[in-house]
Amino acid sequence: MSRTPSSDESREMLKWLNRNRQQLKNYDHQYIAYNAKGIIAHGENLREVLNLAEGSGEIYSIYLVPGFTGLIFFPGMKI
Repeated sequence: MSRTPSSDESREMLKWLNRNRQQLKNYDHQYIAYNAKGIIAHGENLREVLNLAEGSGEIYSIYLVPGFTGLIFFPGMKI
């Protein structure tokens, strides 16, 4: 990234990420480069995603989208 996002830019990027959690399911186990406008690049190879994001000229953050995140219930097991 050519420069660090301002606190306002970071806040807007985080808002975008939180508003679009459902869409992120399409990118399980992938890195995404994103900003307040949306996804700039994605893929399983971090170096490739960084190169694409840098080439865009946009300010961005990187996020590794986790795979399944949910509750698994085992009957009879006490937590």
